[in-house]
Amino acid sequence: MTAAIPTDPPYPVGVFLKPSPSKQSNIVRTPCASAAIFLAVSMVALLASCASVQMAKPKSLGASVRSINYSGKEVALSVVDPLNRSNHGGGDSLNPYSMGGTICCFGIPPEWHPGYQVIVEYNFYPDQTWHKQLLDVPPYPEGIAGDIWLTMHEDGRAEAVVSNFGPTRPEWPGRVKALPVQSAEYTEIIKNKWLANQKGILKKMEDGLLDGTERSPEQVARLKSSIEHTKEQIRQMEEAMPFPEKPGN
Repeated sequence: MTAAIPTDPPYPVGVFLKPSPSKQSNIVRTPCASAAIFLAVSMVALLASCASVQMAKPKSLGASVRSINYSGKEVALSVVDPLNRSNHGGGDSLNPYSMGGTICCFGIPPEWHPGYQVIVEYNFYPDQTWHKQLLDVPPYPEGIAGDIWLTMHEDGRAEAVVSNFGPTRPEWPGRVKALPVQSAEYTEIIKNKWLANQKGILKKMEDGLLDGTERSPEQVARLKSSIEHTKEQIRQMEEAMPFPEKPGN
């Protein structure tokens, strides 16, 4: 006996031929899915555009201005850009054989280039006349744009260097690779001024001890102690050996 072959499938044909209306609605109209797709496409486009764009280098960097005085004169130093006089800085006043502080700011090229020049303006105290020197700036040590250093030398020549290294470092591009050192002549001048000042103070104290002013025993004792202390300081200074002269003097 031959079994009957069913002519209709035992399940609704529409289950595999098309989705139900509720599932079709979920796929097409879900707002989170649409937003995620849009966000992913936008991020890919943004990353691609960033990768193709190069950041422009700045034309100028703000450098701190520092000063050194290798001379025996009190001097004020400042720097001016010969191509843009509104770009200027410095103005520190320096004692002989000394270094100044840090003053902000002066615009320098991010990278050194041949022909880079600045003007150093200066005056020697007490003369109020300002002088100028147009100077070539040497290459930046190790290619680093550091501070701009203004220098006055004993021979009256100014100097300007850009360096991330100080004058005691081997990378220092300045003429003198050392800190300022007082000359023997200047040391003697300072010594004599100090002695004159201390001897003046001593005389006033000795005169005060004998001027007849009524003082308590404690006040008299303190004054006598100060007199003896000042005498000892004067004695030590008069016997002190002078500082050695700096090399080259």
